[in-house]
Amino acid sequence: MWPSIAPQRALSILAVADLVAWRRGLGHDTQALLQGTGISEAQLGDPEALITPLQEQAFFGNWVAQADRADCGLEVGQRYRLMHFGHLGLILPHAATRREAMALFLRFINLSYTHFTPEADLAAGLLRLRGGEHLGPLRRFYLDRDVAFTVGLLRAFFKDGEAPPLRVRFDSSVTPSEVPRYEAVLGVAVEVGAPVTEVAMDPSRLDEPMPEANALMVRLLQPQCEARAAQVIGSRPVNWAERVREVFQQHGAQGPWPDGGDVARRLRCSERTLRRHLADEGQSLQALSDAERSGRAAQWLRQDNARLDDIATALGYSEAAALIRAYKRWFGHPPGMDRR
Repeated sequence: MWPSIAPQRALSILAVADLVAWRRGLGHDTQALLQGTGISEAQLGDPEALITPLQEQAFFGNWVAQADRADCGLEVGQRYRLMHFGHLGLILPHAATRREAMALFLRFINLSYTHFTPEADLAAGLLRLRGGEHLGPLRRFYLDRDVAFTVGLLRAFFKDGEAPPLRVRFDSSVTPSEVPRYEAVLGVAVEVGAPVTEVAMDPSRLDEPMPEANALMVRLLQPQCEARAAQVIGSRPVNWAERVREVFQQHGAQGPWPDGGDVARRLRCSERTLRRHLADEGQSLQALSDAERSGRAAQWLRQDNARLDDIATALGYSEAAALIRAYKRWFGHPPGMDRR
């Protein structure tokens, strides 16, 4: 069974704090980055502070808007260091082998920042990243960020100059024309159009010893990782918006799109109660539904042979014209502009 990402987990403030400090060091005003996130200056200065996934997504939504560049997740991922992962970052370098390091990373995946479901095929030397549709328009940013960090992490598992060749295969989020840019930034061979995004390396190198292997440190840090994982998962209850997102994310491409009554039944409450709880959190059922549908629509349009009628039906629209109107409202242009 693959490790699961707890939807209610909290995230360390360390990466966001470092990115804010970096931008300030370059002389940029960071107030716009923090706008609407609820992240305070006190939290930025507290290495033990935790934020919610929604706060992080609000922060990176602002980041993407400021960067105004589709591949801005790459530079963010390259800035991530093991120290940003707290206890998880401390234990990984001391694993006996690279295989053990990857196993530890997957075991304590909730101490990471990823919003994707990782799958490791160690026999083939593959690490796959699935899902992320709930991120909507931010999915590409997060995928680029996580791939860039993963490439850097695998290189860190080797002594200087000894890293084996790596290869990255992206799903439909990256277009062929962007491959040269991605190869230049990542320093690895890049392919696009894969069914799922994956990072590949030579599996024969996984059982070699890590440069800083230390069994005593692993034994010392493992209980601390377990305690921290329990803290980030149980630090706060699942909020209603996250529960609604989970319902939408679990809905497949078949069957009618869930309406308010369907979601309420899944959450074992009345629709009136559901809407009231969402309103208390400053959310609405329509906005959450649109966020999920817009992300899926954008992703499906990039697939070969995607038909507007089929996409419209899968997303609960009676006809393609209704989807086209919604797409223009979401992205400011018709869906035809985003076809591959």
